[in-house]
Amino acid sequence: MRIVVTGAAGFIGYHVARRLAQQGHEVHALVRRKSPDLLANDAITVSIADLADRSTVTAALAAIRPDCAVHLAWYAEPGRYWQSAENLASVRASLVFVEALATSGCGRLVAAGSCAEYDWSHSLLSESATPIAPSSLYGVCKDATRRILSQYCETSSIEFAWARFFFLYGPREAPGRLVSSVVTSLLANREAKCSEGTQRRDFLHVEDAADAIATLATSHLRGPINIGSGVGVSVREIVTSIGRQLDRMSLVNLGALADQPQSLELVADCARLRNELHWKPAFDVQSGLRNTIDWWRNHLPAQPSL
Repeated sequence: MRIVVTGAAGFIGYHVARRLAQQGHEVHALVRRKSPDLLANDAITVSIADLADRSTVTAALAAIRPDCAVHLAWYAEPGRYWQSAENLASVRASLVFVEALATSGCGRLVAAGSCAEYDWSHSLLSESATPIAPSSLYGVCKDATRRILSQYCETSSIEFAWARFFFLYGPREAPGRLVSSVVTSLLANREAKCSEGTQRRDFLHVEDAADAIATLATSHLRGPINIGSGVGVSVREIVTSIGRQLDRMSLVNLGALADQPQSLELVADCARLRNELHWKPAFDVQSGLRNTIDWWRNHLPAQPSL
């Protein structure tokens, strides 16, 4: 299958493009600028195109003529993306991309949604039962994009699936997020300041998420589908597991930061993922964190000598 992936230089897209290539698909990465990592992979063809530029996107897709598209590009700067106006630009770029996709003859689209679309007063978040009530501009923009693309794809004869990601971690995660922040701090022998960590979240290793998206892309499943583990784990458990695996619990400072005023528990209902896509994760929390720590050991910038 010929598959185009947007956001292939990003945290999720990097792993998705590689997983699809490993499965033998013809993978085309549509990126805004050159990425040494992508260019080093002979199994992935890289095309440079800014999704905001209708003419270059249309030309690129006309040349590729994909059977399927995985649209992952979105503004995602840690700490800023929740309320940033850049979300509006991501909505516009998504509409430009999908309109060009339709003219290329593409028959299937998988696009990235978020658990931020849901009403977080519920603890188990279900595609069919949980109300959609986002509390951030990010969540509102994601849901608005889903609604528009769903209707447009239906009238354009494009199969459409909407992947709602939960709390991902793993290799190449941006600095400043929970797991990357704690791992890099402890590896550098710095104190890891955290909240009490009583909130429970559905954490999923990014390579599992990539495998789920690759499976979804090559299926005929439509509509919203949660991409999570189905298991709630406290932030405290995540942080202490990292501390124990690195034997640096003395540097873990739980309670040093204030807890965020968010729902105590957010877990994905993964019934569709299990029963309709027949998929389950390969990593549990312990093995996933171990894999992430090993990656950071090899990629942490060298510390200056005293």
